Amino acid sequence: MQENETGSAEGLLPSTGQFELFQHDIWPRNDVSSDAGDIYVEQAAQPITHSPTRSSFREKIYEAAIRKAELRHGIPIGLLQALIWQESRFDPMAISPAGAAGLAQLMPGTARYLGVTNRHDPNASIDGGARYLKEMLGKFGAIHLALAAYNAGPGAVARARGIPKNRETPGYVRNVISRWKAIVG
Repeated sequence: MQENETGSAEGLLPSTGQFELFQHDIWPRNDVSSDAGDIYVEQAAQPITHSPTRSSFREKIYEAAIRKAELRHGIPIGLLQALIWQESRFDPMAISPAGAAGLAQLMPGTARYLGVTNRHDPNASIDGGARYLKEMLGKFGAIHLALAAYNAGPGAVARARGIPKNRETPGYVRNVISRWKAIVG
């Protein structure tokens, strides 16, 4: 992450006027703390006409780190971002009923395999999720199968010889691909 002299991640978020954050023109700035450090988000130049969602705000916080991981690991731009949106809605403290945790919703065994010791650490989760997605892309050679493997496990995809026809995975793959298309336009 690029940091200036004060330790903020200034310059990683879109400039004022492009990132409309607040509904009312009353706050000069908002200090947001995360495991990644303090990120300062400046108020938008124009009042917004819609209420931003908590996940859209968090998405902007982690977007630069996600893009960096996509580039470092050779993942198509926007794909990891779409996956993380589907997995956790950008909540680093998210925990699934199955025990997956963090932004990239890594299961305990997958996290151990990847060397991720704190699944709630945004940087560790993003990097671990990127490495695992890259591995699934290499193993299955197709985005839809890699996404299915990320969700249901590579064994389930191999046994099904495609997307497993369980209650979750087909919709998961559709949702991630739809979100990815929206991100990249």
